[in-house]
Amino acid sequence: MASDPRYRASVRIDLDLVCAHPDDLLTGIDGSSRMSASTMDAEDALLSLLDVAVAPGADHLVRIESASTAVVDSEWEGTSGGVPAGSSDTARVARAGARLAGIDWALNELFGGATGDATASELRQRTIIKGLVWNASVMVVDCLFDDVLHLADASGDHSAWRDTHVISQLPPQYATHYDRGFAQKFLAATIEVTSRLSASPVYPPTVAHELALKLVLDEAERNADRLSGDLPEGWREHLDTVLFQDLDVDSLFAEQDAASKRDAAAATPPLDFASWFIPYAHAPAPAPYASDDLKEPAGR
Repeated sequence: MASDPRYRASVRIDLDLVCAHPDDLLTGIDGSSRMSASTMDAEDALLSLLDVAVAPGADHLVRIESASTAVVDSEWEGTSGGVPAGSSDTARVARAGARLAGIDWALNELFGGATGDATASELRQRTIIKGLVWNASVMVVDCLFDDVLHLADASGDHSAWRDTHVISQLPPQYATHYDRGFAQKFLAATIEVTSRLSASPVYPPTVAHELALKLVLDEAERNADRLSGDLPEGWREHLDTVLFQDLDVDSLFAEQDAASKRDAAAATPPLDFASWFIPYAHAPAPAPYASDDLKEPAGR
């Protein structure tokens, strides 16, 4: 006897949920039926209140075999004016990520497709990564403003770069060049890099822009280590692969002698300090402030 036909469908429903009293989520949990409040954050508490059921009278038509839920984005504004103690840092980062649409294309391969095909868990991970990059962009630029002021106040002090927030993370063998003028140009390059991340990014057009992008991703990776949420393995390496044409700038952080510095100058494209703000061939024109004139050809 032939079996009855069965039809299977995966249904994804996105809900905008508003909790009138978020402070009560953690304090009002029935500990006997749910996990203890000490291991639960506000997002988990809200998810624990959700249930999926079949409408009465339709039990013979459909059966729910599995159901999963995840918070993709959240913002907690309690009636008391504060954020509940259980509201996770991860949710805050995810909310920032909703504003960084410019690298969605770069994450498609990591998550196996565009956002329309993603599960709720993948959407959350995607927005967390974008939030990490967004927050790192803001932090690096903000700290560079402080670095410019510090180097301006310490004019003539060749060791002042050691007390900076961002400039001190650049290759130390070129530290003699890290003065106020350099910091201002590097700040302009960093702002340009981060603005392209939030719009429609292209490959960094100079060595300085590549270094700026590297420092932003370094900061994002450090912040990721502080979050409790899991992220896809290798997410940083993936961004390095798709956002850079190559990773030659990593060689600048290795200890160099006179010979290796000559090799850097002779590389294609050149990586010596004098070339840091010179646009790569066929690269989009960088901001005027962060761009140097082309050097005279050798031998002239």
